[in-house]
Amino acid sequence: MIVGIVRLIVFLLDTALWIPVALVASLADPDARLAYRVARRWAWFNVKLLGTRVLVRGLEHLDPAKSYVFMSNHRSSLDVLVLVVALWDFQLRWVAKLELVSIPLFGWALKATKQIIVNRARHAQAVASLTLAKERIGHGLSIVFFPEGTRSRGEMLPFKKGGFVFAIRTGTPIVPIGISGTAKILPRNGWIVRRGGDVQIVICPPIPTATLSLADRDALLAQVERAITACTEGAAGPGAVGVNGAAPRTAVAWL
Repeated sequence: MIVGIVRLIVFLLDTALWIPVALVASLADPDARLAYRVARRWAWFNVKLLGTRVLVRGLEHLDPAKSYVFMSNHRSSLDVLVLVVALWDFQLRWVAKLELVSIPLFGWALKATKQIIVNRARHAQAVASLTLAKERIGHGLSIVFFPEGTRSRGEMLPFKKGGFVFAIRTGTPIVPIGISGTAKILPRNGWIVRRGGDVQIVICPPIPTATLSLADRDALLAQVERAITACTEGAAGPGAVGVNGAAPRTAVAWL
């Protein structure tokens, strides 16, 4: 418990230091690419702080020069940090609910890094936010959706359809991702990490959407849901690549 409290205090302190740097970096950068690089270092530092090793399989399916819509299961707040580390070569923008903006420090970071804020209570504002996300895709960025909409307690929650409509309308490939192990380290609604551990991430091959229409939305949702389920179940399998070694860009086979 004491170690967990110390980790939480250090996390809050280093976050308070990193956010002003990200805010300054965003001032002269309309796409917030520099600010996101700052946030990426922050994420890596805190993954290390929490004693977490991130093991990734499937990076060979991705081309860092392309844009994707990444979709993942979601069981812990730690999911965000480990995805940033796992997808190190990508400029990620997250679709986040409006309520997160009100969180001290964290809300500022969301704005500084130009994340996509969605007010789900107001349809017109939600549509406007996804239009902004479409512009970000056009600038070579990638978008991350948690299609469950919130953290689950075990079995995946029913997927929301907005991300699939977005992928079809933009013709952007969807990359299903399965995450395993984060909920054991930082449970849903938890704040204190008592002990670190291993997180496994499996990246499935991209699913093309360029030839799809909105009539294909439900079939696409079912396909991605099956893929994420399979990825999550296989996340602890062999062949992982460690990305939490001496430096974030160092990939070390972990046997």
